[in-house]
Amino acid sequence: MKPQTQQIITTLAEITDDLYYSLVGDEPYVTVFWEVEEKGEFDVENFLLDSGALTPFTPEDFLHQIRQTQSPSVVEHYQNLLALLQANLSELTIYSYGFPELPEDLFNGNLPLEADKLTPLLIPLLIGVSTTGEWIGLAPRQKRGYQSSPRFVIPELESVGETTTALVEQIQSLTSQIEHKLSTKSWKLRNNWEVALTNSRTSIMEKLLLQAGFLSIEEINKFLRNIESELEELEEDEELPTDLQQTIDLREYFQSRLLNSRVYNLDYNISDESFTIHYALGQTEDGDWMGVVTDSFTF
Repeated sequence: MKPQTQQIITTLAEITDDLYYSLVGDEPYVTVFWEVEEKGEFDVENFLLDSGALTPFTPEDFLHQIRQTQSPSVVEHYQNLLALLQANLSELTIYSYGFPELPEDLFNGNLPLEADKLTPLLIPLLIGVSTTGEWIGLAPRQKRGYQSSPRFVIPELESVGETTTALVEQIQSLTSQIEHKLSTKSWKLRNNWEVALTNSRTSIMEKLLLQAGFLSIEEINKFLRNIESELEELEEDEELPTDLQQTIDLREYFQSRLLNSRVYNLDYNISDESFTIHYALGQTEDGDWMGVVTDSFTF
């Protein structure tokens, strides 16, 4: 670890010592970091791979899991979909999307689903690049979506070629027949799929998860939204409570010492309740990403 990385981590740990995120419930903050020299460029796909939320599958293993978990008619539709993608996309990549590995301090080191319900294949995500250079991603949509701050929404492509448009229509026709069943009834999906288009590999996973309702991104100020209301409730000349001062210090650290700060929220609809893992991250002048992770839930 670089000395400057260690210094930032130490400072963030000091600021958040005994501080709890109290949106719903009270959960601590744990420091996280991403050094580019060690892990490569930061993007949502690489970050989720590193955290364990994405599990790659070969096409053969993917179909094997589909045969184990889905009805015969859905298996046939998946086979047709995979054949279409293999014929028209290069760099085809298949993932199962699930939960990242959580620090032991968060949610008691557990997950809101029992371990035996976390089968190898959870949410299928498929991405690849068309012959004309557009990146295409597809995934079933979560039942309850979440909305990002407007500044973090990836814009639509200005133009899409006729070949890609026709391919997307074929994909949509096939996925409209696929009602993906999870091994647990607690995690809620809609009976429709999202198809995302971008011009780069680095943004396709982010856009796909945003559209499918598994990811939202917000500004630090919105994430630490309780600061202003708590300040207003203080009596004149009343001393700031320790936790409020720490939260203010945390916000100011992101604003003054880190660049491009944002909060990546991994949103899960479990039994019609919300479970969210919040990664508050900012970029150093060296291009590394530092911050804290916490979680919130409504059950």
